[in-house]
Amino acid sequence: MQIRSRLVTIVISFLFAFSSYSQTQLSGKITDKQTSLMDARVELLSVPDSAVVKVTASDENGVYTLMDLKPGTYFLKVSVFEYADQVKLIELPKGKTVLDFLMKTDAKLIDGVTVEANAVRVEQKGDTTQYNADSYKTNPDATVQDLITKMPGITLENGVVKAQGEQITKVMIDGQEFFGDDAAAALKNLPAEIVSKIQVYDQASDQAKFTGISDGNEAKALNIVTKSGKSNGQFGKLYAGYGTPNDLYMAGANVNFFKGTRRFSVVGMSNNVNQQNFSTDDILGVTGSTASTQSRGGPGGRGGPGASDNENYLVSQQSGVSTSHGLGLNYSDKWGAKKQTKVSGSYFFNASNTDNSQVTNRNYVLSTTAGQNYQEDFTALMKNANHRLNFKFDIALDSMNSLVINPKLSYQGNNKTQGTDGTTTDSDGGLINRINNQTFSDSKGLNASTSVLWRHRFVKPRRTFSANITGTYTLKEGNSGQESESHYYNELNQDSLASLNQQTDNQTNGYGVNGRFSFTEPLSVAWSSEFFYAPSYLVSNADKRTYDFDSITNSYSFMDTTLSNVFENQTIVQEGGTNFRYQKKKVGFQLGVSYQNSLLMNVQEFPTDRDVNLSFNSILPNMRFKYDFTKSKSLMFAYRAGTRNPTIDQLQNAIDNSNPLSLSSGNPDLKQQYNHRVFGRFNATNVQKATNFNVFFGGEMNQNYISNGTIIATSDTVVNGNVVLQRGAQFRQPVNLDGSWNARSTVSYGFALTKLKLNMNLYLGGAYTVAPGLINNVVNKAKTANANGGLTVSSNISENIDFTVGYTLNFNNVVNTSQNVSQNQYFLHNINARFNWIIKERLVINSTYSVNAYAGLGSGYNQTIMLWNGGIGYKLLKKKQLELRVSVFDILNNNNSITRNVTESYIEDVKSNVLNRYYMFTVTYNLRNFGKAPETRETKPEEHGPFGPPPH
Repeated sequence: MQIRSRLVTIVISFLFAFSSYSQTQLSGKITDKQTSLMDARVELLSVPDSAVVKVTASDENGVYTLMDLKPGTYFLKVSVFEYADQVKLIELPKGKTVLDFLMKTDAKLIDGVTVEANAVRVEQKGDTTQYNADSYKTNPDATVQDLITKMPGITLENGVVKAQGEQITKVMIDGQEFFGDDAAAALKNLPAEIVSKIQVYDQASDQAKFTGISDGNEAKALNIVTKSGKSNGQFGKLYAGYGTPNDLYMAGANVNFFKGTRRFSVVGMSNNVNQQNFSTDDILGVTGSTASTQSRGGPGGRGGPGASDNENYLVSQQSGVSTSHGLGLNYSDKWGAKKQTKVSGSYFFNASNTDNSQVTNRNYVLSTTAGQNYQEDFTALMKNANHRLNFKFDIALDSMNSLVINPKLSYQGNNKTQGTDGTTTDSDGGLINRINNQTFSDSKGLNASTSVLWRHRFVKPRRTFSANITGTYTLKEGNSGQESESHYYNELNQDSLASLNQQTDNQTNGYGVNGRFSFTEPLSVAWSSEFFYAPSYLVSNADKRTYDFDSITNSYSFMDTTLSNVFENQTIVQEGGTNFRYQKKKVGFQLGVSYQNSLLMNVQEFPTDRDVNLSFNSILPNMRFKYDFTKSKSLMFAYRAGTRNPTIDQLQNAIDNSNPLSLSSGNPDLKQQYNHRVFGRFNATNVQKATNFNVFFGGEMNQNYISNGTIIATSDTVVNGNVVLQRGAQFRQPVNLDGSWNARSTVSYGFALTKLKLNMNLYLGGAYTVAPGLINNVVNKAKTANANGGLTVSSNISENIDFTVGYTLNFNNVVNTSQNVSQNQYFLHNINARFNWIIKERLVINSTYSVNAYAGLGSGYNQTIMLWNGGIGYKLLKKKQLELRVSVFDILNNNNSITRNVTESYIEDVKSNVLNRYYMFTVTYNLRNFGKAPETRETKPEEHGPFGPPPH
């Protein structure tokens, strides 16, 4: 009886304590004298060491709630940008407690000078670098992209925006996704005048944000905080223009409808002057300029599972002259009576017709003979259409459970015809081969995926469970054909002719499912642990059938079994592991390890039966360390091991003879690639001096690196069992090689010359890459050293005078271990300037000027290319919404396009056709209709990565 009585007493006591613990709640409202403050940070801190117990943020009504607390004594800290922090010592009783805060503007006296919050140019807030947009003057018609490239640490390189040396792949508006993964759409189409703050940070995956533990899926993100009064209304522009010569035109619109949390945006454009306002999703790998080079026989890329989804998005200018049409829609809102469901979605449509002409000079690296040279004239006409659709639903089911659903769909159709005239010579200029090759292809592709993430928070703080499951489906199918004549020359300069007339049907499809199941458990106030299991299953099928022309039946009816193949790959991955995280005051640390087993089952069904089963066991450690020296100075370092499995294209043993001089095939014996990655960052911001200093460094080392093995025939040779390779022709196949690694670093420093009203941005960078390749069974390592640096000076005078001047130097030194010459050095100097001047509020003068000077390239490619554009416009109507403009593109008629490509087996220079001088008359109407809104407030992004506050 006594034991039973004690047991009952213990149970009742436990239930009473549990009830007290679960029912204790703290809430309140955060305001200033005029309005409620959204996204104020509210932290409950323990009294002994100020460790974070719980954290939350106020909603759009300024209301915050902290639930499931233990009664006791705490510090309660409230912080909002532009307001002084408030800290109170509170005694939290059992039950519900209400505590409101009235925030006051932050003004600090420093060396006798009062520095108001609106004078802050840049500051570091934990993991986030935040810029004050009003400190960077731009003209009234500037875009967000024009604004951010004035900010320290942010650069625009070949159409790609980078921050602290890393590409920005996510853009948010007031913490909500904007146009999905397409950063270009947001930055090019939003006006700078709506921006209050720019925040740059590493955004973790939805699961990692919940657990607080990194899973290695961080992305560089940029959050646009809108100004007060700019989050309610309609704004954008509509424009149309006509140019000469050749009946050039451009037309488009971008219109945004903002009302509270509801955001709807429409972007449309049509032109034949090579303009593109958002990205193209190249799921077929056919639209890029490098893709066209690869299809003609250059060694292919080295993509594969595990690569970022954004690697297929084309954001820089592609070679050739294009007519483009596009439409983009974006929607975001919060649904439900309590705004418990966050919704965002976007749709894109792109269509383009591209006329591309290229001249190529390629020098191959040989280990056994003198270097061969390949000269090529290439033309292509390509039609491409692309649809992208994605949605994200973040649903708070209750205080303990939430659900994130993210469906995505992409479709691409492509049709192209290509013509190639190529000649290969030896070092003495003697002919080795010549080719005239005409090809066509018509293909389409579909990518579909849906991920579902369920997150559950237990009563015990920081104890969580989450399950993320993703299903995928891919389909690529099409047909192609070619007619070619190849001439092969022997040592006596006697030629033999080989003709081809064939068509190919090709289909690749696949489906898969992968998941990640995570359980986190607090070990102490500072320590947390995670245990996870991540399985995946992927099936890929490839069916390629090539038919030669039969002159008797006048049809393509004779199957060429050498060029045909039916292949299936199944990949099963099982991974499980644990992570431990430490977070206390200035130090954040994560250490983890996992075990992974990968089973690759390759089955060839045609033309012969062959099974290859490979199993790989890997130990994958990871580590992440962060130290905050001060609130404005921090250091982060991370290491992570990973694997990459070969793709179906790399595995399928089917000959691709789209260029008869350069054959290629997959390799079913490929092994899994294992890599080690390190990266780190140091940030230091001085608010009073308005300076920002960033150092980024990263590196990677690969084992069983998936490279290319190339056979360059010095005489007629049989390869791949039964394929005859004529003298001078090449055969390429992926192989595993060790010795691949790279390292890179970027240092940037931004400061203001206040008296001169100028912004100064300096940066220095360097990289070193070792890329091994196999050439005639001898390993060649292409060692590329790169050094780059630049200076950008931008005005901060007024909205009426806006200019930016910059200089960059890019130096490359390439050493091939199997090349006869020891090294190859080349330079690129770039000077660019942009000037905008508004005279008496109506007259607008614009001009851009750039100089690209090349040195060290091949003969005929060392050029200085000067591109000067200019225009003059006049604003009409009462609010100056209408503008008439006359502009000239390439005033000097000197535009050109030159590219150098370096691989493990060749160095080439490519010259492409471009648009030259034309004149354009444009009419633009700017829409600005803003309603009343709350006073300026900061909208912070969600907790975006490890070493922020622990989950609550």
